[in-house]
Amino acid sequence: MNTITQIGDAQEYRSSMQLAALHFLQRHQGEHLTDDGKLFERGVQYLVNAMEVPAFMADRLVHLAMSELECLTHPVIGIDYGTGDSSVVGLVHLLTGETVLIPCRHLPARLQPPAAPLAAAATH
Repeated sequence: MNTITQIGDAQEYRSSMQLAALHFLQRHQGEHLTDDGKLFERGVQYLVNAMEVPAFMADRLVHLAMSELECLTHPVIGIDYGTGDSSVVGLVHLLTGETVLIPCRHLPARLQPPAAPLAAAATH
């Protein structure tokens, strides 16, 4: 087996075990509404005992799954620079798909589309 195949297999294994952890966390999240630490511990125990994941890897996979779980439970806003013209962007609620157009000038400089700072500088 060559190295590239081994790397691909390892990545696939980690991805599938992280997905297993995420599904476990989703199923048991309601049991630990005020204690994420206990949910984390149970997720690690599940991977180690039921899925036979090495303990050193289980911690990391559950941590990544909890980060993903956090994204799924809280509203996430994205920026669609392709909406409208160069002076307008769309704020997108990633869970519902709702889009609201706002002028680029209301965004902080670090979130400006690449052409916007040049256009803003030219108008001032």
